Amino acid sequence: MKKILGLSSPARLLWEQQKESALKGKQMRWHPAIIRWCIALQSKSSAGYGLLRDSGFLKLPHPSTLHSYSHFASLTTGLYASMLARIYQDWHLETVPEFERNVSLLFDEMKVKAGLAFSVRSGKIMGFTDLGSVANEIAAFERRCRGDEEPTIATHVMVLMVRGIFSSLRAPVAYFPTTGITGDQLYPCMWEAVLWLETAGLQVRGLVSDGASPNRKFYRLHGESSETSVPTYCTPNPFDPNRKIFFLCDVPHLLKTTRNNFENSGYNRQTRTLCYHKQDIKWTQLLQLYEWDVGLDRHSPGLRRLHKITYEHLHLTPSLRMRVYMAAQVMSSTVANTLDAQTKAGKVGLESTIKFIRYIDDFFDCLNVSNAYDYARLRKPNLEPYISAEDKRFDWLMHDFLGFLDEWEAEVESHPALDKTAKAKMILSKETLKGMRITVHSFVELGRLLLKLPGVTFLLSEKFNQDPLEQYFSKQRGTGGCSDSPTVEQFGHNMQALYVASSCVKASKRGNCKVQGADEVAALDSTPLPRRK
Repeated sequence: MKKILGLSSPARLLWEQQKESALKGKQMRWHPAIIRWCIALQSKSSAGYGLLRDSGFLKLPHPSTLHSYSHFASLTTGLYASMLARIYQDWHLETVPEFERNVSLLFDEMKVKAGLAFSVRSGKIMGFTDLGSVANEIAAFERRCRGDEEPTIATHVMVLMVRGIFSSLRAPVAYFPTTGITGDQLYPCMWEAVLWLETAGLQVRGLVSDGASPNRKFYRLHGESSETSVPTYCTPNPFDPNRKIFFLCDVPHLLKTTRNNFENSGYNRQTRTLCYHKQDIKWTQLLQLYEWDVGLDRHSPGLRRLHKITYEHLHLTPSLRMRVYMAAQVMSSTVANTLDAQTKAGKVGLESTIKFIRYIDDFFDCLNVSNAYDYARLRKPNLEPYISAEDKRFDWLMHDFLGFLDEWEAEVESHPALDKTAKAKMILSKETLKGMRITVHSFVELGRLLLKLPGVTFLLSEKFNQDPLEQYFSKQRGTGGCSDSPTVEQFGHNMQALYVASSCVKASKRGNCKVQGADEVAALDSTPLPRRK
């Protein structure tokens, strides 16, 4: 049995706990790893956990036992002091190396059910908007000016998540109920969160968000650069004058907006007429390429080159436009190589489209390095981890990629016969261009600084995107076995339970879950989980 289960396997731990539970009965003291695993199961479906427990095939903790662990703090909105204290305790921040304290702060909004609920534990009514004391006073003054004395019921929550740059730390630290946050409301929330994290011993290096208009306004509040081509991409850290805090736009979001601009060029909404070097960049070129590749064209080679491209990639629905992998597969070197093959076969007018796709593909690869192995498996050097501040990709991003965007803009502006509206349609949207420039300047400067820190051996650029926050939103919606949005009160309860469960359940990029080995959780489980007092 020992050879089959393995000394450090989760199955061995479960087997030992089952034997111990059969002997002790109600006096059983469960291992913290089992507690965390059971909380993860219950968060997926409480009915499923009850069925598994009542079946008799497994001895598992009673739901009331799990409740005391998953509700370790009183429910509150805003900055979660109890959660931050728990993170400090679980990750032993007082003993970790200095470079592992570098983090980024992710923030985004999630839609919730509008409604009110009374919290017995806190004695508060949950569901009203709450953006901190300053923002609440301003909102109350605005309501009085309008003659509306009733407080507003929240329809969204703004979530702030801390993510380690050189560690696996990822945990929400605050949530603010809102009806749609604005840039000026976001300002005090973000800087108060930075103050809390810096006080706890973490070093906030970057603020990561998507390209929503409130987030762009939040960046602009820190002052515009004197150079119009270089938007504000960093600000001094008010809590440490020796460091800057950089702004970064989520690169997968930039990839999707770039693909959407491309799709609307001569197709779909037809709001763009992309043109570079006097050649059109049109979505219909990809439609014709797909027909040629699948054999609908009489000149088809008979062997598919675009084996990953399907009909759905090119005829997008609103839900399909949200999928990053579809945008990445369309804006890929494979598509560019196939277009290049058509050019060599005699088709004209594709050179600008090929160059455009290659630049976007390289840009995405440089800022999407997620591990140390993909570059060799996929044979893409741009996916190799950054190990030196002199990495040539930093220069490529600053000079070649941004130079390509500057050249494109200069060419469009040089058309004297076109008005301002027509010129704007010939290039990517100004929001997308600005997001790219902010991200490139921030990543290059911050990446070079981080790689010079003592103890740092490599840097993964994927650490500066919003994937963990998007996965967290999916878990919030899936808690309880349903896909519906939670209420504000449920969001707070789920926040604690998901944090406790996160130390034994690891989500993959495809949303699957696997349980860590007993040796992996041993470090986290050296001390018992704190119960709620």
